[in-house]
Amino acid sequence: MKRGSRALSVIAIALAVGTASCARQAAVASPAPRGAGQDSAGGGRGNADAPRPYARVITPEAETKEGLFRVHRIDEKLFFEIPRSELNEDILVVQRTAAGGNTSGFFGGGPSRVVEFDREGDRILLRQKSYGIVADTVDAIAQAVNALNYGPIIASFDVESWGADSAAVIEVTKLFTTNINEFASVPGLQSERSYLETFHVFPENINVEATQTGNQPPPQGSPPGSRPSTVTERTSWSFLKLPEDLMDPRLHDRRVGLGSIQHVDYSRPEHEATTRRYIRRYRLEKQNPAAEISDPVEPIVFYVDPATPEWLVPYVVQGVNDWEPAYREAGFSNAIEGRLAPSPAEDPDFSMLDARHSVIYWRPSPVANATGGQLVDPRTGEIIKAEVNMYHNVMNLLRNWYFTQVSPLDPRAQSLPFPDSLMGRLVRYVVAHEVGHAIGFPHNMKASAMYPADSIRSASFLRRMGGHVATLMDYSRFNYVAQPEDNIPVELLVPGIGPYDRFAIMWQNKPIPGADTPDEEWPTLDSWSRMQDTIPWFRWSTTDATADPFALTEAVGDEDAVESSTLGMRNLERVVGSLLRVAEQPGKPYDLLDELYSNTVSQWGRYNGPVP
Repeated sequence: MKRGSRALSVIAIALAVGTASCARQAAVASPAPRGAGQDSAGGGRGNADAPRPYARVITPEAETKEGLFRVHRIDEKLFFEIPRSELNEDILVVQRTAAGGNTSGFFGGGPSRVVEFDREGDRILLRQKSYGIVADTVDAIAQAVNALNYGPIIASFDVESWGADSAAVIEVTKLFTTNINEFASVPGLQSERSYLETFHVFPENINVEATQTGNQPPPQGSPPGSRPSTVTERTSWSFLKLPEDLMDPRLHDRRVGLGSIQHVDYSRPEHEATTRRYIRRYRLEKQNPAAEISDPVEPIVFYVDPATPEWLVPYVVQGVNDWEPAYREAGFSNAIEGRLAPSPAEDPDFSMLDARHSVIYWRPSPVANATGGQLVDPRTGEIIKAEVNMYHNVMNLLRNWYFTQVSPLDPRAQSLPFPDSLMGRLVRYVVAHEVGHAIGFPHNMKASAMYPADSIRSASFLRRMGGHVATLMDYSRFNYVAQPEDNIPVELLVPGIGPYDRFAIMWQNKPIPGADTPDEEWPTLDSWSRMQDTIPWFRWSTTDATADPFALTEAVGDEDAVESSTLGMRNLERVVGSLLRVAEQPGKPYDLLDELYSNTVSQWGRYNGPVP
């Protein structure tokens, strides 16, 4: 740790887990001295009174993989061989559904938690850890803080044998195939219908997959006599060792829209229990620290799901790459990129579910939505893995939005279906928005009111500012304020990365020379925040400004809501006049017409909502 030994907060974030690694046969080692023999309920030794010789536990039939721990599989049993150096180390366990689930296309996941493996005589305990409260280890109050952070024991394992250098060999099968609350992904798990699938080992993490089957109780209100239904899921768990070299944390500022973690610090000089917040961000370090702009040591890479429709892959990749110029404001070139995930032939060890990879999943779902989020190091806010979920039916949502808002301004949208080039551009827009969430940004609903309403009818203004709204993170969809006579190029009807986005990326990531602690960074951070006083498009809709009249959703140009909504209504009249021509399908039901008409009525409500 760079700045002294401190504990920081825990945030539970969901994550998909991964695969790969090469199998190697375990070497036979002589058993090392062991502690007093103690058996725990449910251990793998049965009636044995003490750990057994290594060769009797890890037999020649074992499939062994090397990495964070040695991991062995013998038939249906899984063993962790945990070195002494990895005991009492912070490990983030993240659970995800890899297969099964439901036909909506949502892939679920259990809660994430920080754990450690502790030795207690001839047992290894899996103990949950908490960092909700912290203190400097040198302070007297740290004793009380440690006592309050005394975590629950999730599972206990007999030491089956001792490996080289007193590495503890434990059977962990029950974590994945029995009804341990923290690891069961299905209700009423049935061990006889649950079994191990695969395991993969890497230097920083271990991933395990198992099939779990359980009994789902009848839904509330079901008829009397309804029976439970069977549910089976293939579940993944990732045991990810948190970095030993901690990223330097950066303090959070409520004036700037960035996600954060928090903890209560009892070692602060203030005469109170002080809550400290650190922003979420990737670890970006310059290859050339002396250069004003430098490539990072490790760029941010988002891998695109191979399940993505082939024609959409370039648009999804570009949605990631749209953020690259913004990182130059922070002094980084080539800081972020999208890549198509390699094929098994190109890299047989690659997996979209690997904890080391940030990814964009394409979900086969009728849900018209998309999401973005991240897994962070709970001590510093470092983003370890980010995820974007693109649900297939988001294209239906995009079609309806674009048609009802700007079809009078774009000839490509005046007949259905849209050409692939138009739909691809709209998908790119959503990907870029969700990547914004994945790199740490919440929504900024104030941004759509930061430009003069008449300016967003000017093509030159739109080119200069990057679109009709100051950020991609507002719900300010397409430029319905523009009118046909404004002759706005169709590429300027869709928002892009704006000045607020570049400002926030700079605030989040730019190094501050000479500052060695978060508190030493604060004067510079505060001066950057105060840029908002004179530059309105750098402003964010703070969470405590609940009565801010400019913090509106689904609005364009709401600096003058009356004028902008009036112009939007003019375009909507044109849309209504085109409905029959666009949506009537001879010989088919009026489903499409009904859907577009309903969306037109809803859009009418959105235009009137912001008007005082």
